[in-house]
Amino acid sequence: NNDVLIWAEEFNEDGSPCSKNWTYDLGTGSWGWGNGESQYYTRDNAVVENGVLKIIAKKENYQDSQYTSARIKTQGRFNFTYGRIDVRAKLPASQGTWPAIWMLGSNFTQVGWPHCGEIDIMEQTGNNKNKSLGTVHWWSTDHNASYGLTTAVANASTQFHVYSCEWTDKAVKIYVDDVKYFEMTNSSSLPFYNKDFFIILNVALGGTLGGAIDSNFTEDTMEIDYVRVYQ
Repeated sequence: NNDVLIWAEEFNEDGSPCSKNWTYDLGTGSWGWGNGESQYYTRDNAVVENGVLKIIAKKENYQDSQYTSARIKTQGRFNFTYGRIDVRAKLPASQGTWPAIWMLGSNFTQVGWPHCGEIDIMEQTGNNKNKSLGTVHWWSTDHNASYGLTTAVANASTQFHVYSCEWTDKAVKIYVDDVKYFEMTNSSSLPFYNKDFFIILNVALGGTLGGAIDSNFTEDTMEIDYVRVYQ
């Protein structure tokens, strides 16, 4: 029963995201955050306005990059094991944008990726804005392992939808608007078992899932209305 709200971000205060809840990934990471992405992450591209967080992807020359965006995370602010996470979001429409609502194991800094485990509650490819991807990544004996499924999401860029994950010691389940489309059995051999995770919200540009960026791209936004975690 995931019926007690243990943590929530309603984005009710205008300005920068609340520093009690969020910190930032900044810069270009190693090889575009490991995926050949084109954006430079800044603090300025994450703005709270009128009750929503806006993660703004822009075409602009900045520190040798041609694009800027933002990636905010609860790492070191809020880490949790098991529960249901609901994120109400409206996604960017532009070709080449790669929005993501996801989680990483809190031991990421110690063991690295994918040993820490990754749960992707929502990702979109850069060229199909009518689909949402739910995926988990982990390390299996001697290789990167992953399991993912997709579901159709109409009007993902014009309407808000609720992207959810139910995570227990038994399973990882992923939903859009309360409709489950992904389930994977959890077990003690996986990094999703009895370990803390933290939440990440970002919009990448280009890279493995973003693909070719529209040559006419100037700016686009992912809007997040709330993030709620229940146990």
